Amino acid sequence: MRIARLINLIMLLLRTDHVAASELAQRFEVSKRTIYRDVETLNLAGIPIYATRGRNGGIGLMPNYKIDKKLLTADDIRNLRIALNSVRTLIENPELTATMQKIDALYAADNVTDTLLIDRPNWPGSTELKQLAERIDAAIAAHTYLTFAYSDRNGTYTTRKIEPYRLVYKGERWYVQAYSLERQAFRLFRLSRMQALTFLTTTFDPRPVPALNFDFNTRLQPALTTITLTADNLVRDQVVERFGPQVIQTQTKTKFTAQVALPNNESAYRFILSLGTHVQLLAGTAFSTDFTDYLHQLTSNYH
Repeated sequence: MRIARLINLIMLLLRTDHVAASELAQRFEVSKRTIYRDVETLNLAGIPIYATRGRNGGIGLMPNYKIDKKLLTADDIRNLRIALNSVRTLIENPELTATMQKIDALYAADNVTDTLLIDRPNWPGSTELKQLAERIDAAIAAHTYLTFAYSDRNGTYTTRKIEPYRLVYKGERWYVQAYSLERQAFRLFRLSRMQALTFLTTTFDPRPVPALNFDFNTRLQPALTTITLTADNLVRDQVVERFGPQVIQTQTKTKFTAQVALPNNESAYRFILSLGTHVQLLAGTAFSTDFTDYLHQLTSNYH
């Protein structure tokens, strides 16, 4: 904690002429005596910090030490803060928290307003997966094994023991890139498919990690078929968010038509169902026929 406080103190003094010892004590939640000890420590380390007492006194850096204070501009600091805050909505660890404290120390003196705010849904499931990701992140840092039961995309269960190396957040889903001892190869595991996790205390010697192919979804993507749909404008945003505005062919005040590419499988059917009664598919295609059969199977479950 003291190292983080010393770094934050330097960052703060780089952005201002001097600060009262009482204000620093309040900011860092320590006594004034501790602040003066920190000043002595930094002086011994070769950082020219001075302290003056009295009504207009305070703690500051010698002017010649501030030559590099414009290395990061106010815009640079704001952009770093926005990016790190975005990451912190996904995962938080002690290193990230310490970095944010340093950035905040630089940022506070500029008194500027964020122009971008990111707030992700705080569903119970996403919160639990975030907590799991944070535990896996700690295991990655400690180089400790994980064991778990895993259900793959076909619903097949296997038992795995892995060396975790990298967390991945893609498409609103968490993954961990790890070396599977059963497969003797690197694999990508989806956190929501992992069950009965055990965080072992035994450590492993890290091995070289291959570059991650971020197109792993494309590799598993089945063949696509183009379908035409007519829908109410109420669901236009959902179509545009998934496929882009270029798929819209015609539009009136109440409806629109679009051509979209989807696989002819259950995943695509679930997307169509998410639009409710506000969409109609062009009849006579293989997709619409198979979708109708799927609806019959679905409704039969409730008879």
